[in-house]
Amino acid sequence: MSMATASLSSRQETVPPEPGEIPDLARYDHVIIACSFGKDSLASTLHLLEKGVAPQRIEWWHHLVDDDGDVFDWPHVPDYGRHLAAALGVRLYFSARQGGIVREMLRENAPTAPVWFDTPTGRVTVGGKGPPNTRRRFPQVSANLSVRWCSPYAKIMVADGALRNQARFSHARTLFVTGE
Repeated sequence: MSMATASLSSRQETVPPEPGEIPDLARYDHVIIACSFGKDSLASTLHLLEKGVAPQRIEWWHHLVDDDGDVFDWPHVPDYGRHLAAALGVRLYFSARQGGIVREMLRENAPTAPVWFDTPTGRVTVGGKGPPNTRRRFPQVSANLSVRWCSPYAKIMVADGALRNQARFSHARTLFVTGE
């Protein structure tokens, strides 16, 4: 499990703990897990619960890489996630880039699509106002994020937009947990 903190005010900082070191979890106002509902995110959740983090302090953020499509996301996953979150007592929020990864993959002379994300008070949409550009590339199989554009555009930048555009994270200590 890798853990990084995101302290948001006018800028975002990432400060990882030393390998094997668990940060003082009581110091965080928010604990977010980038959740696929797979073994890494479930193990991270169970570990945090075992370390005493109250379930109501944990948020699962699941990125729908297809938005409302059915190319890469399995159709049963959102309902499975809802049931799993309810069973563990954690809050679940969905997010996506409009049109999903297929729209981004086929993008031609168009800006990168807006991002939507669920919040405690409803759904918010941001972005999509950038300059026109062309992608026209299939996602690359690589650990190198400079060529593997799908993870940043379908997940990392979506989470970044959700973090930066919610006032509840301003001037708060947020622990963001991923399974990488």
